[in-house]
Amino acid sequence: MLDSPDYLSLTCPARAVLIEIARGHDGTNNGRLGLSIRRASERCNIARGTAQRAFVELQERGFIDCMTKGAFSRKVMHATEWRLTWWGCDVTGELSSKRFMSWGREKQNAVSEYPVANQSQRAA
Repeated sequence: MLDSPDYLSLTCPARAVLIEIARGHDGTNNGRLGLSIRRASERCNIARGTAQRAFVELQERGFIDCMTKGAFSRKVMHATEWRLTWWGCDVTGELSSKRFMSWGREKQNAVSEYPVANQSQRAA
């Protein structure tokens, strides 16, 4: 996975946050990996806004899924709980989706909205 183009396309903050999420995995808690933006920013030595963008990037690229949204409104503070998509979910029993492996593939076969003019049309 670390040699995949999908992983290599991640920004450095996103890679660092992904490692921090994966550090919490003990083999039986995928889907209950708690990590807040505040904690990620502290652990990765990055600003909170950068940490927030890293979480968004990881979700959009298919490396993580949000299982339970954290909130300060609870009596007991609760961090957002994550699932790593390359392993099966220990909460729902869902198999690994590895969504990150197909990220960007739809762009490879996409047809341009604007047709490219051939050389004879350009010269005219």
